[in-house]
Amino acid sequence: MASTVHVIGHRNPDTDSVCSAIAYAELKQRLGHANVRPARAGELNAETRFVLQSFDVPVPEQLADATGQELILVDHNERAQAVPNIEHATIHEIWEHHRLGDLRPPTPIVFHCEPVGATATLIGEQYFLHGLEPSRAMAGMLLAAIWSDTVNLRSPTTSDKDRHMVARLEPLAGVDAAFGEAMIRLRSESVAARPAADLIREDHKEFEFAAGRVGVGQIEVLDPGILAPRSHEIREQMRALRESSGLLQIILMVTDITAGASELWVEGERLDLFERGVGPLRDGALHFPGCMSRKKQVTPLLERAFSTPDATANPNAQPAQRH
Repeated sequence: MASTVHVIGHRNPDTDSVCSAIAYAELKQRLGHANVRPARAGELNAETRFVLQSFDVPVPEQLADATGQELILVDHNERAQAVPNIEHATIHEIWEHHRLGDLRPPTPIVFHCEPVGATATLIGEQYFLHGLEPSRAMAGMLLAAIWSDTVNLRSPTTSDKDRHMVARLEPLAGVDAAFGEAMIRLRSESVAARPAADLIREDHKEFEFAAGRVGVGQIEVLDPGILAPRSHEIREQMRALRESSGLLQIILMVTDITAGASELWVEGERLDLFERGVGPLRDGALHFPGCMSRKKQVTPLLERAFSTPDATANPNAQPAQRH
């Protein structure tokens, strides 16, 4: 009997990470790979649970350790975002829509990466390329993942391929953009009552730059004012997470879905690098008009700023004395 191969997304899983894994595992099964199963690398958020319940799809099993596992990765290709001990797993495929990361399997694998709004768009395309129609439940998984990652097609990451895939999947799932709007409201409404530690970890990703590892989280709300009374509490938790994770810097994007803008809250060292790459901070924060995407609008700026030749230098170091 063939070993089980798990399809799994990143740590702190979001809807695209979980639903893409579920839909791709079912596609592989329909193509004759009965040993492929979906999995998750962490607890589900409220939005993802709502989606799975709406389409009567069971929650995938959780993998806490990749050691000895056979895996297909979706929605990530960086070690810091993968299930722990990913270096001790066998990776068969990667399906992705982010920058190229630092995972380096020792043998050739299927690696598919495109600049689309959601990994689910690529998974949906595979169904149709194989002449298969997703079931209502799988069409719902794919649609929800695309709507989630593109903020109902509002995000600047949205591509024509995402829009075409949504139009193709909606009749199969029996839902329309109103379902996507319900997801957005649920995501926003859940923010007010959640513990600060959960808020900053729910959509937190870590990136390795030349200067050090930087964590970037994102909270999407319809009214950013609901977080203002909790700013001290949230920043305290940001500092705690930075220290416990050994991060150079931690950034939280508070994204106003209605205005299409973000407030970037920053804690940590080398703030000069952040200001060089993104802009001047005021009271540890920066207003970024038009910014809704960590992947497309924030991470590339950080990559350039934190990877310059002088990024690893200590800005407080005294110049060497000449003799």
